This record gives sequence, structure tokens and C-alpha cells, in this order.
Amino acid sequence: MAGSTWRADTPDPRLSLAHKSPLWAASMTAMFRGMILLFAMGAGAWALTMADGAAQSNPFDRLVSSQTGRAEPSVWYDRADGRGRFVFDRSAEPALLWPDGAQEVVALYRASAAGGGDIWVNDTEKVVLRVSRIGGWTFFPDDRPDGVAVEPMGRAHTLVAAPANNAQVQTAAREMADRLARLSRQNVRAELAAPAPDQNAYIIDTMAMVTLAAEQASRRSLRNLETVRIGVGETPRASFDGRTLDISVDTARGYGGRPSAAYIRRALEQGGG
Repeated sequence: MAGSTWRADTPDPRLSLAHKSPLWAASMTAMFRGMILLFAMGAGAWALTMADGAAQSNPFDRLVSSQTGRAEPSVWYDRADGRGRFVFDRSAEPALLWPDGAQEVVALYRASAAGGGDIWVNDTEKVVLRVSRIGGWTFFPDDRPDGVAVEPMGRAHTLVAAPANNAQVQTAAREMADRLARLSRQNVRAELAAPAPDQNAYIIDTMAMVTLAAEQASRRSLRNLETVRIGVGETPRASFDGRTLDISVDTARGYGGRPSAAYIRRALEQGGG
């Protein structure tokens, strides 16, 4: 039946059965009923297929739709220049971005973009992502400050740190202090608030950000660094008075609860001259 066309002026085969022999009419009637049954079965199968398709949402729509409320919270994005990919995790506030293989998970804050669309900025107010009014995504990494187009490629895991014990915290503190001592050419002491066991991982991550920031900062800014103090607070922040680097971390917010390496570097360079 597929591909056939029925016209209104086509004679109905049932109207001519009376003009044929009884045997021929019976056989035609049985064939016509079989065709009706076949068509009904085909229509039922088509309806079932369509129902199944309606029940299964489009994978691309699941990843990027912001209008239906079904967007995946964490998605892999590929760069159009072929130079890597990243996870963008919007399962909580702030959103998180992790370039594949990078040392740092970056917290991003959403804002409206001039001319429409949205932007996501880090804690130094640098634009990292932009989505246009028509849904096009642009990523602004350090190696492409003018931006590079990206496309969603698939579902990703949400970005959370692996649990860590107290011994791992102590080891990380020693490693941070040793690295800072080599950079500043003087002894550096680490002072840590005693975190709850479920907060250890983000204290360790914060120490990694301090080390990364110090490696990127000018050596002049580190010349009088004596102490790194990390405590648990309500707001992620960092300040430096020339001798003590004071950092506050809201561990309940995961990676989004500590200042970025760029923010800590800025504090070092502003406070250290």
C-alpha cells in the first residue's frame, strides 16, 4: 500500500462484485478484507513506532535545551578548532568548567550579555563562555582570547572531588609549603582550619590553587611570604598583606566554594607589590 495513490474517481472494487461470478466475487471479497486487515496492522505498527519516538526525547535536545527544563546538568563540549574539550557542569551554583586534563576546575557565574544571550564569568570577571540568542556557544580560553566555537557532544559526570583523609591533607600541606619556600626562597608555614572529613578534598584542592597561583605570580610578590592560612567561611576570598596569604573556603559549595588560581594570583601581586 505504501507509495500508492487513491483517487476519488477510482471505482470501488466492491461495487463491481455483483457483475462477476459468485466464485470470483467471493475471492475478491476475501482479498479485499485481507488488504484492509493488512493496512490496519500496518497503521497500528506505524502508530506504535511514532509513540515510541515521542516517548524518547532527542539526545541533542536533552543536552542543550534550556526551554523545556530537560537540559543535562553536565555536558562535554568539543572545540571547533580540534584543540581539546571541556566539561560544563550546571548541576549547582556556581556552574563549573573543567578543560580536559587541566589542574583547575573553574567556577563560573552567569550574567546577561550585551546584545542578548548569556555569558559566564569567573571570579576575576573574565568572560569564559558565551551563548548567543540563537544558541551558539563560544569558549574563551587563554590560548584563544578571541574565542572559539564549541558544540555539545555528550553527557558528562558532575564535577566533585574524590574523598580524602587527614593524612592526605597533611601531605598536601607539606608539599604546598615546600613549593612556596622554593619559590620565595624562605620558609613558608601552612595554617589550616581543622575541616570535617567530607571537606578535606576541597581544602586540598585550595592548596593546589595556591601553588598554581604562586607559580604564575611574579617572584617579587612572594619575597616576604611567610604564612598561608586557609579557613572555612561563608564566602570564597583571598587577601595578602605582604606576609600572610589568607584564604576563605566554603567547602559546602565544592569547587565553587574556593577562589580561583587567578584570583589568588591577583591577591598575591596586589599585596606583595
